Amino acid sequence: MQREDELPWYRQFWPWFLIAVPGLTVIAGLATIWIAMQGNDSLVTISDVGMDVVTEHHAAAEQRAAAMALDATVNIDPASGAVLVEMHSTSTAEWPQTLKILFSHPTNAQLDRLMTLRAAMPDDNGVPRWAGHIAPVPSGRWYLILSASDDWRLFGVWSGANSIRLRPATAADNNGER
Repeated sequence: MQREDELPWYRQFWPWFLIAVPGLTVIAGLATIWIAMQGNDSLVTISDVGMDVVTEHHAAAEQRAAAMALDATVNIDPASGAVLVEMHSTSTAEWPQTLKILFSHPTNAQLDRLMTLRAAMPDDNGVPRWAGHIAPVPSGRWYLILSASDDWRLFGVWSGANSIRLRPATAADNNGER
């Protein structure tokens, strides 16, 4: 009997093909680990008091907003960057002189923008309003979080519309908006 292939194994195609498949898998795995190590996890909020305390604090602020039946309408002028917030509530609450609104990017915390809104003249119906300015107006999808110091928090998802309604996150969850 005579062998048809007289070439040594290292000069044939199939041994190298069979070695290359797991070799490329190892290289792809190392590349994936390298990419993952290049950035931090911006979706996790780190605080001096710990993650659980921050989460409980935010939940309590959202529950206070729900108990006060708070919601807000945020109007953003894309041309000028003017931001106007109108608050609505069934309770007769003392309104603060300033509000904070956070434009939170869904995936990159370095793009987050926090701005302070100052009390403006109420409208003709007595609805309290706050005004501010953001430049440039962000584009894309953002989470908006409106708060008055640590008293209450309202939440909404903004995708560039001129107007958005913010509600307590628990109410937004129940309406399927989150």
